[in-house]
Amino acid sequence: MRGHADEQHTPAPRAGSRTVGRLAALVVLALLAWRYPFAFGAAAVLAGVLFMHEFGHFAAARAVGMKVTDFFLGFGPRLWSFRRGETAYGLRVLPLGAYVRVIGMSSSDAVEPGDDHRAYRNKSYPRRLLVVCAGSLMHLVMALVAYVVLHAALGAPALEEGRWQVAEVMSQRDGVTLPAAIAGISAGDRIVGVNGTVTEDWDVFVSEVQSRPGERVLLEIERDGALLNLETTLAADPETGRGLLGVRAGQAITYETAGLPTAIARGFGDLSGAIVDSVRGIWSLFVNFGDVIDRIVSPPGDPTANENLGMRPLGVVGIVDLASDASWGWSERVLMFAMVNVFLGVFNMLPVPPFDGGHVAIATYERWRERGGRGRYLSDPRALAPVVAVVVTALVLLAVGLLYLDIANPIDL
Repeated sequence: MRGHADEQHTPAPRAGSRTVGRLAALVVLALLAWRYPFAFGAAAVLAGVLFMHEFGHFAAARAVGMKVTDFFLGFGPRLWSFRRGETAYGLRVLPLGAYVRVIGMSSSDAVEPGDDHRAYRNKSYPRRLLVVCAGSLMHLVMALVAYVVLHAALGAPALEEGRWQVAEVMSQRDGVTLPAAIAGISAGDRIVGVNGTVTEDWDVFVSEVQSRPGERVLLEIERDGALLNLETTLAADPETGRGLLGVRAGQAITYETAGLPTAIARGFGDLSGAIVDSVRGIWSLFVNFGDVIDRIVSPPGDPTANENLGMRPLGVVGIVDLASDASWGWSERVLMFAMVNVFLGVFNMLPVPPFDGGHVAIATYERWRERGGRGRYLSDPRALAPVVAVVVTALVLLAVGLLYLDIANPIDL
């Protein structure tokens, strides 16, 4: 009767409010995309990665005969949905991931009569392992594809010893307008000559520029494998009188491509190395947790926060800042995409709930309790509730701390 009354008296206001909410959400998302195109694009990529994680669970569950009732992209209020068969698909307002609901994930989940044989808890141990590991496996597959594309099409970045390239173009210094940006110099360029003098050595380049304040010079630029000449008038430092161009140097990088068979082999090698590095990084995070906390609580501008970058954890903002750096090309971004996917895949297999690795641990414990033909054993999810609460709380605090660290003490490469 209560449902009937709601249907008679409240449909129009509820539908109207939902429509307004959906339109407002779309407007906000459109404004964010226009104002912060790279950041919004990075958020979309992250949402896509999380979507593929859940798609791995979805595809595996369907393949082994489990019942999936929901598969949504995003969280929050529903924007749009449809039902096909027994599964509802749709979009929600916040594009921050995805979720899949498989029936019977624990012994306390209610399962409709007739669906018991399709519940997760009633499937065999290997089938349950496949479903809970499928999300991390999807991360590794995405990373492998990225590595192969990197080697076959984009070129894997490698440092060139003894050579430098432009890492940043500056427009002003101490109130002096610098000519580099006006001349058309870009990050990634190699300035190989000044007025005929070879400047592949940084010290030689600096000496040539500083000795020519106010002079018009001819710069030989190597860009994307081609040579071009640019003319510009050097500025003068008001304090020292030395010439200024307005570039910051970085280690020269070369990009090497390979045939598809070699690219695949190198992709598997990179994937294996990234898995090992991720395991070491996670172990280091726990072993040096005190150092991580010291960095997180460091005041803004504290130079010690970014000492020893190998121990400096990155949050989402830090990753986006690096990927948006002007000196980064698609090779570097694809490489980071692969490395982040590997880390997410490995981190998600930590053997504690609510990680997928926690489900592996629970399924393995249940299988151990069934040894010797003792019959099906189902663990009590209520016993793990305190562990889940502690882990989730720690993850939220860590995410907030990394957000602060990335904003207060960003990495300056």
